[in-house]
Amino acid sequence: MVTLSRFQLWHGRNAPPVERRELRAGRLTALLEEGDLRYIRVDGVEVVRRIYVAVRDEVWNTIPASYSDVTYDIAPDHFTVRLRAHHQYQSIDVDWDGTITGNADGTIRYAMDAVANGAFRYCKIGFNIHHPPQEAGRPYRARGPEGPSSGVLPELVEPQRNDNGRLTALFPPYDALEIDHDDGLTVRFAFEGDLFEMQDHRNWTDGNYKSYGTPLSIPWPMDARSGERFHQVVSVSVAGKPARPVAAPEARLDLGRSTGQSLPPIGFGMASHGGSLSAREADQLRKLRPDHLRVDLYLAESWQKELTRGIETARALGVQLELALFLTDEAEAQLAALAKELASARPKVARVLVFYGGKAFSTGQGATPGRFVRLAKEGLKTMVGAAPFIGGTNQFFAEINRGRPEVEAMDGVVYSVNPQVHACDDESLVENLEAQVATVETTRSFSGDRPVTVSPITLAARNGPYPAGPPEPGGLPPQVDVRQASLVGAGWTAVSVKYLAQSRVASITYYETSGWRGVVEVDAGSAMPERFPSSPKVVFPMYHVFRDLADLKAGQLVEATPTEPLLVDGLALRTNGTTHVLLANLTPRPQTATVGPFQAGKVRVRQLTDETAPQAMAEPERFRASGTVTPVRDGRLSLELPPYAVVRLDEA
Repeated sequence: MVTLSRFQLWHGRNAPPVERRELRAGRLTALLEEGDLRYIRVDGVEVVRRIYVAVRDEVWNTIPASYSDVTYDIAPDHFTVRLRAHHQYQSIDVDWDGTITGNADGTIRYAMDAVANGAFRYCKIGFNIHHPPQEAGRPYRARGPEGPSSGVLPELVEPQRNDNGRLTALFPPYDALEIDHDDGLTVRFAFEGDLFEMQDHRNWTDGNYKSYGTPLSIPWPMDARSGERFHQVVSVSVAGKPARPVAAPEARLDLGRSTGQSLPPIGFGMASHGGSLSAREADQLRKLRPDHLRVDLYLAESWQKELTRGIETARALGVQLELALFLTDEAEAQLAALAKELASARPKVARVLVFYGGKAFSTGQGATPGRFVRLAKEGLKTMVGAAPFIGGTNQFFAEINRGRPEVEAMDGVVYSVNPQVHACDDESLVENLEAQVATVETTRSFSGDRPVTVSPITLAARNGPYPAGPPEPGGLPPQVDVRQASLVGAGWTAVSVKYLAQSRVASITYYETSGWRGVVEVDAGSAMPERFPSSPKVVFPMYHVFRDLADLKAGQLVEATPTEPLLVDGLALRTNGTTHVLLANLTPRPQTATVGPFQAGKVRVRQLTDETAPQAMAEPERFRASGTVTPVRDGRLSLELPPYAVVRLDEA
């Protein structure tokens, strides 16, 4: 057995979370994590989610920074922080000096002075500013070379359009921006050194609107000269006062009425490691009661063995297939060959996802052309029974939002989700959970009453770009995230299911069955134990989330509203009048949380924590039999949640 450290159990890495410092500039407060300025608030009201410097290579991979020479001068109402950062990968070599100042008058200023230490191609060097998602529907005013502009930030996700090869922003570039809150508060931004523009980051399920330097109308990638300098400054201030100041955060999950909804069908992707399930793996997975198995078939390549493996795996699990077909211009012949195989094997099929193109990520990849969905339906309908034929994208929601699908040809719309298209830190993954709702709501705005399928949902991008940096020689495959086997991965999964289920999606497909992209480890153990440490034959913490959902499959969803969704969130179901809750601490710090109201006077509590996770992974049945019964006071239960704990509550 591999002994995992506390931090590895938390977030997969044998390192503590990044140190966090609290800063104050008059009425403004903020948190600093290395070079990231996060959660700027006035009187407790969040006005900026994040300010940071990004360096991205010519294919939009993020080049991580190493920080040095950091100095702090922190007083009760003002501060100055100085730091140096270095980004290096292959030919990209950038240094920058940062100075962050907060004044007692309530102004925060972040200055960056960078130099290119060689010649290289890049897509971005400069600031990103994340505006929180609650800015939706709020008025803005901007000033730029094209004159003033004003409007309202969109509530549905605004597409990033491709206009003759140029990606568009929400409104013209600016060097000054104001956003009005509905309670008399105005947030002001001033920019130096470059023009900025805004995109709706929710297109990639990022939980923010993003202001960024260097408009995308400037052709990219760009060429940096050796010795070239870059200078940018972002200043933040506020005018007015919020009518409803926010006191110290109080994490509650308020339970409401039953919604009448059940959980959507939940399935898994077939393991990409290429092997068959062992008897032990199949037994563990059957206990999750999955509804389907996604099998990807690239019909321009050799696919017959993959189909056979998928059929055998689905039969071992007792589930239907979710066939994901990738067609090319030779679609008629490809579909005829597939129809012949299906006629012979006669697998049970839940749905057919129809895509056009190959495996590589492309910003120009649009939605499935309607004619390919029609061709698939004509060629396969007699082989798959009543299974719907669904079109959309195997890439991000952004693709079907900028190039709306021909929904009349489709029985439903599909897109994939992963939380780290642009950032890979733990906080960003949590911040991006709620944005999944906005993508479903926006899809419904153009798909009518057609079902929305989300498939697959993964922690890491499958085909790029990669925010943790380009793949390293000898490193983990970029599609693998060590948090797959961690507590934060389990908590993220529980809350993702909550938001997608509440959004009434038709079906969802998570991760894979086994291996380092799955929910159970293979019998042989990790292929790279020094980089992905896990023991043979264990289950990962997220396994217990899916096991709990399987237990409660017959239940109805209950309204579960978090007061601090970046700290504690969860979902609730009711079976035969009994309420059940999955509660997740989404932070690396202990949290006090209150849940209720409950009808019963007692609640059974089972905690998945860094103390119980080793048993939960190695002896899942023994862990699942554990728990304590706790009395409820005035209908509510108060809990002390360890870092990244996932807790199941059942009325007793």
